[in-house]
Amino acid sequence: MPFKTVTNLRGIPLAALLPGLMGLIPFWFFAVASNHDIGLDPITALLALLGYGAVILSFVGAIWWGIAAHTESGTRRNAMFLWSVFPALIGWFAMVVTPDVGLIMLMAGLGLQWLLDLMLHKRMPLVVTTWMLQLRTLLTVGACTALVYGWYGLRHAIGLAN
Repeated sequence: MPFKTVTNLRGIPLAALLPGLMGLIPFWFFAVASNHDIGLDPITALLALLGYGAVILSFVGAIWWGIAAHTESGTRRNAMFLWSVFPALIGWFAMVVTPDVGLIMLMAGLGLQWLLDLMLHKRMPLVVTTWMLQLRTLLTVGACTALVYGWYGLRHAIGLAN
């Protein structure tokens, strides 16, 4: 199970791990900036968090396009091509709804994509490798936690937090 193996990062190539972790920096920077006065307007930080989350959701969906391009023709390949655009659409729609709903959509989209990556790992373990799933788990948890923190900051700012 990926949750057990994510604590062992030794199998993840450094060339993938470091850029992946660097990709969490904007999530956390904007989540913190939406909750604390660090010199950036909280609304600007929240919108940047939404925008960056949408970009990353598009990116993880696009991975499926690349995998599908190297998969034998058939129903699985067609489904992968079709699914690969849905994360981008979810991300785009998250940008046009209210920010609280948008943040929830991004969290749900990242979680759903992770579940589908897990399923693909079980079906195509030589393509979606164990280390790739470990990295995706780590990054999905990191990104979703930052989105939750941003969502909390938004709810607190508009007086909905108790």
